[in-house]
Amino acid sequence: MGRSYVIGEYSEKYLKKLKAEERYGTTGILLGQVTLAKTYIVFAARTPLKDQAELPPENPNEMNASDIEWVSEHARQVARMLPGGILVLGVFLIRPSKMTKEEAHDIFRKLATAVEAAVAKERLWNFTEDETAERIVLQVYTDSKKMKVQAYDLHNPQTPIKLLECKSSSLTAPWQIVEATINVDVNIPVPVTAERQFDKESLKGLNNWAKQIMQCSYLINGQFKEPESLLGEGSKKKATAEVQFLTAPVMIIDGEVDALIEDCGSSVVVKGTVRCRAYLHGSKSKVKDAIQALKRDVLNTVFIRCQMVFEDQVLNKNVEGDSSSLKAPHRIFASVLPSGVAFCDYGFADEGNKEQEERYKELLDYELNPAQLDRTEEVMLEEMGTEESDTLGRKDDQDTTETGFKYKGVAAAAGVGVIAVAVSVIYFGNFIGGGEFRSHASTWVIRWRGSYQREIGR
Repeated sequence: MGRSYVIGEYSEKYLKKLKAEERYGTTGILLGQVTLAKTYIVFAARTPLKDQAELPPENPNEMNASDIEWVSEHARQVARMLPGGILVLGVFLIRPSKMTKEEAHDIFRKLATAVEAAVAKERLWNFTEDETAERIVLQVYTDSKKMKVQAYDLHNPQTPIKLLECKSSSLTAPWQIVEATINVDVNIPVPVTAERQFDKESLKGLNNWAKQIMQCSYLINGQFKEPESLLGEGSKKKATAEVQFLTAPVMIIDGEVDALIEDCGSSVVVKGTVRCRAYLHGSKSKVKDAIQALKRDVLNTVFIRCQMVFEDQVLNKNVEGDSSSLKAPHRIFASVLPSGVAFCDYGFADEGNKEQEERYKELLDYELNPAQLDRTEEVMLEEMGTEESDTLGRKDDQDTTETGFKYKGVAAAAGVGVIAVAVSVIYFGNFIGGGEFRSHASTWVIRWRGSYQREIGR
């Protein structure tokens, strides 16, 4: 029995709306979930126009490299807003009637390949061998009511694109939710030869931590469950599952390690606590799938925040201020679908609801209601963590090394004691040499640089 494809009613109505506007040539991305048996399309978002006054090209097959880069950059930024379990599945096109089959297949290959490459750059994890390598392309024809879904093989780009049957569904239930609070404490050495401390290459230092997260054990609601068991097994009612990850040092197999000694003038210490979430469709979701989706969300949100900090430092050429403590963003969830599935954005201390609404409109073409925003999970306990670390600093101000050690304990205790986020901090200090180590109780923040157009164009 082959794979089946399901499109949510929200996405179906949205695509029909774009067709009704006669904006032929409009491109966009598809978001959803892939399981062993089914692919669910839960959301569609058109690519923003470079100039809001212009119309999509009448001949999408004439797209140049900058047009394809624009689509893939849009996909990259939207991928940052996705929780665990939700992926960029592919692309769609409001197809003009004069476009030939060959032209359509050619542009879809270019778009699908570019989109996947852009999104993959921000992953600290890889797909498993049993996960499908398909990405989907959806065509909305201008001269009929048809919507055709086709599959594109990422591993074999030149293979024929298969025509698929796609069914419509509300996709409102059942969605199972798993959540976790993760304490992060990663030291990334920065070589003396590095051109700058905040280089993206430094993020490669997160790879070992990523392996540790992917290999760690887990408890679900305080109990161990077999990977092949059903996530909701034994529960009388639908409820969010709280996961606790039990981390241990990465296992090293003999012969796998080549020792390397390198002079390091400093280090980047990523330290704090983050809140993570994953969604799974269907009442028969397995524990192993839920844990995998949640672990990937852990890696995604930490990597994205670090990258945003680095981008800001490079963009602003290390602007004046306390360079030993740089702020990164809080994660703010917002339920955008009738099913209750929430996407997220990264918000800042000086931002209100207006900025969130503008980004959802620009990137997702979605009119966000402020009531949909959930700022509580990370902001609430960040304040608690700040109060505790301030008290700690007053008691041990004369010994900075001891203060730093004790602060580390407070951050962990707050994350474990209260299921939300305490404090998320990024420190920058000396890795080799006698520099001082100080603790800073401040939020993770980094500015999303202006509008979508300025972000993509820089």
